[in-house]
Amino acid sequence: MRVLIAEDEWLVAAALRRQVESHGYEVVGTVGTGTDAVTACRAQRPDLVLMDVQMPGLDGITATRTLMAQRPTCVVIVTGKGRSEQAAAAAGAMSYVIKPLLGSQIPSVVDIARHRFGHFLEVMNEASSFEHGLEAWLAVQNAVRDICEQQGLSEEEAFATLQQRAEEQGVTLGEAAEGEAE
Repeated sequence: MRVLIAEDEWLVAAALRRQVESHGYEVVGTVGTGTDAVTACRAQRPDLVLMDVQMPGLDGITATRTLMAQRPTCVVIVTGKGRSEQAAAAAGAMSYVIKPLLGSQIPSVVDIARHRFGHFLEVMNEASSFEHGLEAWLAVQNAVRDICEQQGLSEEEAFATLQQRAEEQGVTLGEAAEGEAE
């Protein structure tokens, strides 16, 4: 797993790098701005980006949206502020974690984000445009959350349930998710 760290506080970035590497992941770079994150993703093609929200220039939310529109990448927002979760989801982030991200959390955060990213790519493959795909993805996320709560299923099980409904109805995942909301 190749990881890019986008964090403007160098002490936090260095600690995060050590923690990520201690789990056997390769850190392909550490950058301090959202603009540099977008550029590094084009050059390095990481499997996962750990993205801070507040950075000089292009913030992490805008950088995430830019990445997702240009070259979908698995992004985990890692922030000290707990007010950006909806904005992160709307930009296409796969997960959202409040700092400090502890070393013990890294494997589960990575695993969850990678599974969601696989689902995200399925939804995007059905979409006619990035904007339509992102809308459908948000609907799928809401439907999965609702199915989890209503039926006591795991996220994976809920997504599989939604996939089955989409297949049975002959519709896209986004359309099946919108049907769940009605």
